[in-house]
Amino acid sequence: ETPWACEASARQAAQSAPTPAVQEPPTGPSKKRSQPEDDVDMAGNDTATAKNGGGSGLCAPAFRRGRTAANGNAAPTTLGGMQNSDEFGLNFPLPWEEKRGSGASTACIVKLYDQDVDALRVCDTVEILGILCMHAEMANLCPSSGEVLGEDARSPSHSLVPRLHAISIRKLPFFHPLLPFTPDWLSEARLAAAYQANLSAPGAHAAARSAAVAQLARGLGGDMLATEYVLMMLASRSFAKHGDKPLGAWSLNLVRWPQGVDVSSFGQAVSELVPRAVLLPLNTQTLNTKKWRPVKDYQANRLVAGQLQLAHGTVLILDETGLAEGQVTAPGVKSLTAVGTIVTDHHLACDFAAYDVKIPVELSCILVSNGKSIVKLVDTVVPVQFEALPAQGESCRLDAARFLLGMITRSTKVLNIPEAVAAQISDDFAKIREMLQEVPPELCHTWMALARASCFSHGEDELTLERWSSVMQLEKQRLGRCKMQGVL
Repeated sequence: ETPWACEASARQAAQSAPTPAVQEPPTGPSKKRSQPEDDVDMAGNDTATAKNGGGSGLCAPAFRRGRTAANGNAAPTTLGGMQNSDEFGLNFPLPWEEKRGSGASTACIVKLYDQDVDALRVCDTVEILGILCMHAEMANLCPSSGEVLGEDARSPSHSLVPRLHAISIRKLPFFHPLLPFTPDWLSEARLAAAYQANLSAPGAHAAARSAAVAQLARGLGGDMLATEYVLMMLASRSFAKHGDKPLGAWSLNLVRWPQGVDVSSFGQAVSELVPRAVLLPLNTQTLNTKKWRPVKDYQANRLVAGQLQLAHGTVLILDETGLAEGQVTAPGVKSLTAVGTIVTDHHLACDFAAYDVKIPVELSCILVSNGKSIVKLVDTVVPVQFEALPAQGESCRLDAARFLLGMITRSTKVLNIPEAVAAQISDDFAKIREMLQEVPPELCHTWMALARASCFSHGEDELTLERWSSVMQLEKQRLGRCKMQGVL
């Protein structure tokens, strides 16, 4: 989760926090019934589901609780050679989010009941209202050097991994801190009302879009063509399916990245506009050594997280600029296959040893490379042409730009295309195929996604001939660059 999104979520939580009621002292003695140990026993054999704290939007770990001994301490077990939960870690998909004690991300074991038991899926973003449960004997507030999280990785210390009995669960796909509502409540009518309240003033929508363009252009060296495509990527959303193919989702490859220019500057520019963004280096070393996809641990009966296990709506930037000659091991080949699956098929491949389980996931995938990406069948290739080095300037009106992108990505409505425009699209595609034989037939699907994102970013619900003409001008520039650079 990006820093501005964390701050926005904290402000939202502070505003919605109830005022604590003042309790008067009891007037007479009252006898409270004893609570059975089963009411707070968190050491059963059920599988718990956890959520990343702070509304981060990243899937947090799921622990399987082990049995407790008679004295209340966790019975020691061995998980794949690991003796304690400190060695196993907190099982975050992104290892750098595991900042114990700093509050950056908090793992939590959640006890689910009734219909909620099977309600959650990997990569879901959820909001949980529940009852916090603490075991003082397992809190481990002053751990010794050899026992940090507990002896059993399935029953870590309550001081770092709290337990929560879930009362209510809200699913928040494409969670945005400026629009923290469920899809059922946030209807098209309410989205329209929010637009009228925030962006209906003369010039407000254009100013918000211009702020987003200026922010991205700073990270792309002033290349306005690449900036427009990245903005359309951030404004894209899958709105329907044709068979197993999601309509509206596409992938972007920025090629010919200048030597010596750090991709992190581009990643920083993107992270100022979206609530969730992650930059992952993609090279032979990371493919061979990093955990890219979730792996089933049958001994512990849990899913060991991988760094592709990201929440829906996350912008995934893969940095291939450090790619060099080297040998990719067998695990590295599987990792590369998992990357290709999530970029082109929009599925997260989970390794269950004998087979893979593919989970649908919607990410905005941007690959940055010197040459053409090692991931095959990327939808759109854009050669970048820097006019200046990336710069970090003062960001103005970014709140309006963030709100605009949040509104666009929360909507799954279909773009209205008149018959005359549809006929023009068909003619233009036939002409492009005649001029450039290398153009794949799937390009027409990408054009529809680009047209939808372009229209919505300009505040238009219908594709006009003028808007389609502007999209075609961008495509002609892009294809011209690709042919000149030899990456078509």
